[in-house]
Amino acid sequence: MRSSGSRIWIGISVILGLLLLGMAFTVSVFDLPNAEQTTLLGINAEGVIVGTYNDSGGVGHGFLLNKSGLETIDFPGGYSTNVIGINSGGDLVGEYLDPNGNQHGFRRLVNHAIEAFDYPGSVTGFPRTINNRGDIVGVFVDTSGNTHGYSFRTGTFTEIDYAGAVTTDTWGINDEREIVGDYVLSDGSQHGFLLSEGSFRTIDVPNAVLTQPTRNSDSGTIIGDYQDKNAVTHGFVLRDGNLSTVDGPGSNFTRLRGINSRGKVVGWFLDSNGLEHGLKAQPSHKDDD
Repeated sequence: MRSSGSRIWIGISVILGLLLLGMAFTVSVFDLPNAEQTTLLGINAEGVIVGTYNDSGGVGHGFLLNKSGLETIDFPGGYSTNVIGINSGGDLVGEYLDPNGNQHGFRRLVNHAIEAFDYPGSVTGFPRTINNRGDIVGVFVDTSGNTHGYSFRTGTFTEIDYAGAVTTDTWGINDEREIVGDYVLSDGSQHGFLLSEGSFRTIDVPNAVLTQPTRNSDSGTIIGDYQDKNAVTHGFVLRDGNLSTVDGPGSNFTRLRGINSRGKVVGWFLDSNGLEHGLKAQPSHKDDD
C-alpha cells in the first residue's frame, strides 16, 4: 500500500433539497445473547451483519452474524475490536486498540487473512466502509491533530478534505464510488456531504443542529443521523428526495450505520439507562432498494 499524496479540495457545494415526507419504517431491537451491549454497524446484500458487543466483563469484541451463526472477531494482539463494514464478497474492515490504547484500523479478506490498515503517517484512524470493488473510505488524524477523510482505491490512499472545513470525515462509499460523510466549519457547525464525480454536495436535514450521513446504497439512498434543537439524535433515511426519521423504541439517541441493496438498515440506539442496543429497520411497505 502506498500513499498517493493527492488531496481533494472542492469549494463549491450545493445544498440538497430535502422533504420531511418519507416512507414509514418497521423497527426491531436486536441484542446478542449474554451480551451487555450490542451495536450493529454494517450489513451486506446477503443480509450478513457485522458490529460489536460487550461481554460480561465489559470487553468489546467484533462479530459477524450470518445464517450459519455468530463469529466473534478479535484483532490478534489487540483489544476492543469493532467490525464496521462488510461487502458482498465477505471482506471486512474495522478498528481495534493496541496494548498502549492507540486506535488502528484493520482489513480482513474473505479468506480470513487479516492485516492492520492505517493511513500512512497517521497518528490514529480507521476504515469505515468497503464496497464490492474493494474501495475503502475512512478517517485519520495527522501529526498536527487535524482530522481528515480518506479513500483507498487500487493500492492508493487519497486524502479528502472539504475546502474551508476544520475537520472532514468520510463514512460510506457505494459501488458507483460516491462517498458520503460530514465536515465541521470554524463556527462549530456540522454538515453532511455527498461527494460524486469530484463535486461535493452539502446535505443538511431541515431545522437540524447537525447532520451526519454515514452510508449510501448504489441506488442513491443515504442513511445517517441528525440532532434536533432539543439535542435528540435521530436516524434518517434519504431516498429520492424524501426523508424518513428512524428512532429506536423510546430512545432519544439513535444512529444508523448500514444499508444493503434491499433497503434493510442497521444501527443502534441508547435506552433510558444509557445502554446500547442493536437496531434493524426496513420499509413497512417494502420494495427492493
